[in-house]
Amino acid sequence: MENYKNDMNLKYVNPTNDLAFKKVLASNEKIHILAGFIKDFYFIEPEGLTIENPYSIKAYKEQIKDEEVFRMRTTISDIAAVMSFADYRSELQLRKENFFSERSLYYPLDKFVSRYKIVQSEKSAYARLRPVYSMNILGYNHFTEDENALRIFQLYDPVRNKNFSKNLLNLGYFELLKPNVETENQQQWQNYFLQKPLSSTAPEYIKEALWIIEMANMDEEEIKMITDAEYYKSIYDNQMDYATEEGIKRGMEKGMEKGMEKGMEKGVEKGLKEATLIIARKLLQRNRPIDEIIEDTGLTHQEIESLKNII
Repeated sequence: MENYKNDMNLKYVNPTNDLAFKKVLASNEKIHILAGFIKDFYFIEPEGLTIENPYSIKAYKEQIKDEEVFRMRTTISDIAAVMSFADYRSELQLRKENFFSERSLYYPLDKFVSRYKIVQSEKSAYARLRPVYSMNILGYNHFTEDENALRIFQLYDPVRNKNFSKNLLNLGYFELLKPNVETENQQQWQNYFLQKPLSSTAPEYIKEALWIIEMANMDEEEIKMITDAEYYKSIYDNQMDYATEEGIKRGMEKGMEKGMEKGMEKGVEKGLKEATLIIARKLLQRNRPIDEIIEDTGLTHQEIESLKNII
């Protein structure tokens, strides 16, 4: 892009912010960026690429309004698209969560089976089934065996060293914190997501992605949504860090008496409760409405009223 500037001192939105992630990779106007991303990781030509959940600030606001506030704080973002020959899904997962492996398999499989429909003009409903490609962008190390950033799993017979007769399922995982990448373009995507400088040889569509998330190129409404999301995410991160530390501490104490597993469970539960109270107190200090705090934290009106006496 002509206006691209590779100066990391400029005020950029974090590319892993939910809104920024969707604006870059799920905008109809910038669909060539998603096409480049798919090609850089799967080495396929994404012909007929269409975004199923295209980004717009109006649609994004409706999505946030319809979801629970805790969802806004979490670290899950997803993009769905279709190609002329396959379906595609991207998900951004920044923190380790229980059952992520199962979830990362569930959604591609759900998309695969959703195309099963009985149509009179077709001999079999199975004829509508087609390949699914997914790419999970991870902000933590999910696979601990090595330092390779990219993994792609397919249906495979390990005894006979043979792939399935058709390439119907492709599960990709790109771990941002691992150093070993396979191609120069994948390295540039890793730099982009980790907010590291791009090289002068980076593809134009990755440079354009960086240009899009420059704060100066966001409108006021987007900046407000981004600021709110980052605020809630920081609260969520602090809550989880505090709960984990308290859970380990109290779990170890309880473990001496009643067993480590039960103690850890009780400790995490108590740690989460204490962290939630701290968050509610901070929200009161910011003069947030009580009804909003109840919705955000799950605390009762009485619990929040009692916090007023200790601010």
